[in-house]
Amino acid sequence: MGAKKNDDLKKKIGIGVAVAGAAAGAVAAGIAAYKHSKSEQVYHEAELRAMSELDDMNAENEGCEAAEECAAEEQMEIEAEAPVEEAEEAEEEAVEEESEEVAPAEEADEEEAPEEAAAEAEEESDEE
Repeated sequence: MGAKKNDDLKKKIGIGVAVAGAAAGAVAAGIAAYKHSKSEQVYHEAELRAMSELDDMNAENEGCEAAEECAAEEQMEIEAEAPVEEAEEAEEEAVEEESEEVAPAEEADEEEAPEEAAAEAEEESDEE
C-alpha cells in the first residue's frame, strides 16, 4: 500500500506541477497578448496622428495652390496692364523731356544774348 500512496502522491505532485506550469504559461501568454495589443494600439494612434497631420498638410497645400493660382492670375493681369501703363509712362516722360528741352534752350538764348552782344561790341571796337 505504501507504493500505491507514493504513486498517488507522485501523480498529484505531477498534476500540480503541470497545472502550475499551465497557469504560468497562460499568464505569460496573457501578458504577451496585452503588450502586443498595447503596442498595436500605440501604433494605430500614431498612424491616425500621422494621417491627420498629412490631411492638415494637404489642406494647407490646397490653400497654397489656390493662393499660387490667384497670385499667377494677378500677375497675368498686372502683366496685361503693364504695357498700357508703360506706354502712358513713356508718353509722360516724352512730354517732360520736351518741356525740359525747351526750357534750357530758352535759358541758353537768354544767357547767350548778353554774351553775343558783348562779343559784337568787342568786334566793333576792334574794327574801329
